[in-house]
Amino acid sequence: MEQRLLREVSTDNQNLKYFPILSMIYIAGMMTSLTVSARLLPLHIPMTNFTILLTAGTWTIPLSFFIQDITTEVYGYAQSRYLVQITMIILVAYIAYLKLTTLFPEPHNIVSIDRSYNTVFNTLPRHLLALLAAIFTGNLVNDYILSTLKKKLKGRYLPFRFIGATIIGELVLQLAGTTVAWFGHLHFTTEILPFILFSYVYKIVFEAILTPVNVVVCGWLKQAEGIDAYDDDVDYNPFSTRRKRNPKGGKK
Repeated sequence: MEQRLLREVSTDNQNLKYFPILSMIYIAGMMTSLTVSARLLPLHIPMTNFTILLTAGTWTIPLSFFIQDITTEVYGYAQSRYLVQITMIILVAYIAYLKLTTLFPEPHNIVSIDRSYNTVFNTLPRHLLALLAAIFTGNLVNDYILSTLKKKLKGRYLPFRFIGATIIGELVLQLAGTTVAWFGHLHFTTEILPFILFSYVYKIVFEAILTPVNVVVCGWLKQAEGIDAYDDDVDYNPFSTRRKRNPKGGKK
């Protein structure tokens, strides 16, 4: 017997002990990915003459889907959407300040790396737009699929729901984010498309490998928090800021 929404999930609930921790990890991962997003890394395919260009953020961004799956499964779509919205605001403020520092005067007669900083920081606004497009589309699509599948499958088949949501959500994320970040700078068919394909496959494999860990973490959090959210009355509008819902107790 599954417990249906044991407790109301909202910002005024003082008993959500672990959601702030997950949020901090998620935001830190996003800030790290954005900061290194302009750093291109060549990946040579063994036994071929083919080299794929990747970014340093390719290796850190899967953490977002890992955390996103947990927050959606345990706390519900609305709470996970709130995390995405807050993250977007923080990223904009972060890049705005980095961009502002490029306008500061440089010291004279002192050896410094100011121009190197300026070169890097001036590339980040475009990558910010790419990341915002990616997480607002890909991550929320991932959350929507995970949430609706949970209702339709009555909370069963959690590994299938995790991987299925990632397959679609990650595809949207890659198409939106990579295209915005690199279109016009890299050749689409020989550089951007291989980048998208490799990143997509890598992140699906990453999700599949970590799914057992995800299942265990979700199970533990549901017990520790006393929550197993079903989004029966949620507003799936991605622009909505509503998180508070009417609690529905009882057993199914």
